[in-house]
Amino acid sequence: MARIVDYTSFISRRSSRRKPSAIRELQPLLAIPGMISLGGGMPTASLFPIDRLSISLKTGANVELTGPLLDKALQYSPSYGLPELIDLLKRRMEQEHHLTDNGVTGWDICVTTGSQDALSKAFDVLINEGDYVLVEEPCYSGSLAALQPIGCNLVGIKTDADGLIPDDLERVLSSWPFDTKPLRVLYLIPNGQNPSGSTLSHERKLRVYELARQYNLLIMEDDPYYYLQLPTAARPTVVRSPTLLSMDVDGRVLRFESFSKIISSGLRVGFVTGPKALVERVQLDQQATVLHPSGVSQAILYTILSSWGADGWEKQLLAIQETYTKRRDALIRSAERHLQGLAEWHTPSAGMFVWFKLLGIEDSFDLIKKKAVEEKFVMVPGKPFSTSDAPSPYVRASYSTSTDEEMDLAVQRLATLLRRERGLPAQP
Repeated sequence: MARIVDYTSFISRRSSRRKPSAIRELQPLLAIPGMISLGGGMPTASLFPIDRLSISLKTGANVELTGPLLDKALQYSPSYGLPELIDLLKRRMEQEHHLTDNGVTGWDICVTTGSQDALSKAFDVLINEGDYVLVEEPCYSGSLAALQPIGCNLVGIKTDADGLIPDDLERVLSSWPFDTKPLRVLYLIPNGQNPSGSTLSHERKLRVYELARQYNLLIMEDDPYYYLQLPTAARPTVVRSPTLLSMDVDGRVLRFESFSKIISSGLRVGFVTGPKALVERVQLDQQATVLHPSGVSQAILYTILSSWGADGWEKQLLAIQETYTKRRDALIRSAERHLQGLAEWHTPSAGMFVWFKLLGIEDSFDLIKKKAVEEKFVMVPGKPFSTSDAPSPYVRASYSTSTDEEMDLAVQRLATLLRRERGLPAQP
């Protein structure tokens, strides 16, 4: 399959009707030296009451946001994102994913209000009511919440501990009636999948990409846990796995990333990377909704990342990796202590979640939504992650915020609840 040149057939009817904002198109012109603008409705920056923002980092360092960058942060800014942050992100994408070296060209970046916002906008760009969309089974509930109101049909592809199963994807595609049932998009989370905690192996990524080429699909690579790849007994040293974007010589991958798990979820900064024509459509959606993501959040992020440099960035990632590894291991120890014979699970190699299959339980929904709350612990039942709202024996447990002692107590309470539900004797 040759590189995609014309994306018209991939663009939804809604998105194809979007036109650039005449006002938003003026924004890049304001950066031209000597330009006098009487065109925009920008408020007078001299009346903004904020003079500087000072941030104390936990390392003991202080960073300040002042002068021209603060002025930009407080004012309306380009819909693609602050130019300073865009430039930094482009350099980082090249360094991390070796895009040019791998022959990946013609790409762009758009900053959004968290990656969830980017996903929602991309779904709007690519999917019509009545279309069919390939997703993992189970699937991230936040994406289901964005997809279901569109009125599209979800086609679940089976997964296991190594992520989406290419054989099942090929089984579906090889017999798909493309002429009568529009199918153009595959959505997946390759690392630490939410909710299952599975991670797509490199070999499977290669095969998934080849199938996308063979059947002319776009891939939405949602990867918020890319930097939360964790060591396991089988892989004691973490080497971040090559991404689908890094393989994309055709221009068929949109990649979504987030700083929520690395810097702050409250800053609400994410971004989408991919073919310029598709990223432009996301940006047009942004023009018509939020105009642009928070300039203050972008400037704070840019200032922190710039002050860290490459060494500080890797130090932060290592601290995250070490912390989540310890917490994951604590939850797994608790499961081994309390849930033997009551549940099945695998140790995730990325992300924040363990996906428990409750033995002898047909549907965990009422058990977890009602009875678990009465026992004073919270997990998430599997049903909300189902593409068909089918009963599910699974539950999702997060190890990201609770202490080792709290996790152990919660798992013990789950074990007690399961024994009671199944009529088993209490643990001695």
